[in-house]
Amino acid sequence: MAIVALYAGAGLIAVVYAALTYRRRSETPLAVPLSLVMAGAAEWSLASACSLVAPTLGLALGFNYAIFPGVAMVVAGFLWHTTVSSGHRPPRLALILIEPLLLVAVIATDPWHHTFYRQVEAGTFGVIAQRGPAYWVHVLYGYVLMAVGTVLVIRALRRAVRGQRRMYRWFLIGALAPTVGNLVTVFIDVDMQGLDLTPVLFLVSGVVWWWSDRSGVTSERVPVTYAQVISALSDAVMVLDPNGRILDVNPAAIKLLAAVNPAGGAVIGKRWQEVADPHFTAMIAGTGQTTISGASGEVYDFRVVKIEAADGSCTCTVVVARDITELERLRAELTEQAVRDGLTGVYNRRHLDAVLEAQARAAADGHPLSIVMIDVDHFKTVNDRYGHAVGDQVLVDLARQLSGSVREGDMVARYGGEEFVVVLPGIDAQAAAERADHWRRQCAATPVDTPLGTLNVTFSAGVAQLAATGNPDHLLRLADEALYRAKRAGRNQILVAEPTLSIMG
Repeated sequence: MAIVALYAGAGLIAVVYAALTYRRRSETPLAVPLSLVMAGAAEWSLASACSLVAPTLGLALGFNYAIFPGVAMVVAGFLWHTTVSSGHRPPRLALILIEPLLLVAVIATDPWHHTFYRQVEAGTFGVIAQRGPAYWVHVLYGYVLMAVGTVLVIRALRRAVRGQRRMYRWFLIGALAPTVGNLVTVFIDVDMQGLDLTPVLFLVSGVVWWWSDRSGVTSERVPVTYAQVISALSDAVMVLDPNGRILDVNPAAIKLLAAVNPAGGAVIGKRWQEVADPHFTAMIAGTGQTTISGASGEVYDFRVVKIEAADGSCTCTVVVARDITELERLRAELTEQAVRDGLTGVYNRRHLDAVLEAQARAAADGHPLSIVMIDVDHFKTVNDRYGHAVGDQVLVDLARQLSGSVREGDMVARYGGEEFVVVLPGIDAQAAAERADHWRRQCAATPVDTPLGTLNVTFSAGVAQLAATGNPDHLLRLADEALYRAKRAGRNQILVAEPTLSIMG
């Protein structure tokens, strides 16, 4: 009676678990196959219990036969569950039902052909049967499907990301106990007088699976594998063997290799040098991070990691590449914006100081360096009479005229307020003054349209040349003094710093 109670208890627990699991069928596609497993275990256990208490051998044999549809349900549900949980499509229902239907037909007609049980007799724990060929075909079929499902789960476990591996481990642990019990019952030659350990050990399965579900080890709809993660990356990932042959690539790498090698074609098995531009190949020999420009102007960020074995030898090289062309363009644009004046678009004071420092060092070898400091005449009056919007427009127009009139290598910067500085490397003060006078005449001849009528703008300028003993600060001070002498002399004119002042300091 203790065995009967264990069988009945296992069966009832399996019924409850099957019902609770089936209620979650809208949440996960694994609920239905798992509930099918537990429903089969319930039938297996309850039929075993009934077989023990049956009053006649014929009735006990009938309940014994009733075990096997439950066995078929367990096998089918196990294969269904492992197929879906490992990321594959579920098997077709028709294929799953073939063996159970054939099994029912064979069992129903077994009293006439005796291919399932050759001979039966009463035992201490139910029916003791001499098994026939149909029984062994059923056992072989069941264990083949179980083996296939186990292989699928183990492969999925190895590929899964770390957070999902517990799901597979606990499922296998739960399935292990009844599987071992069935192997002992079927294949180990011990005198158990008809006792079947499998239904009792489904208690272990139910407890383990219930605990794993309640503890947060949930069954996801689709397992996440490292291969899927790498395939989803926008970065190109390539795996090379120690000889530089490509072992694997993700979709982004295929796209990148097609861009750097228009000839295209399959890349797996080819050497890196065969599918990449020559200036890329040398980078693979080292490790770390580097930035490489392509032949068409693209910029790539490469990271090379050597994977080492326990003995220190290199087993493979992982190359991660990213196209950062747009990022570099944006970075250059932001860098340029940081040194530009927000209103006029010419360079700002900070960049002017940096350029003058660099140009002063370059001028130490004897090449002249001159600057022109420009100030808009009566700019406060312009703002007061025409408004600040017109004043801003005057500055923008002047900056545009100056930028359009300088040489490559010259630089226009807004010094502050209505003042501009033009840096002219390679020419002396006299030549700089002549150019500044041309800009002055051009500015005076270009009227500015305003709501109050046409406005003619002029400017004054001071020109200075870097002296042999001077520095950028002295150069700016000399130009500033020449500018204010021009303004005091009546404005709208260009004055060059006096030679005696240019060497002061």
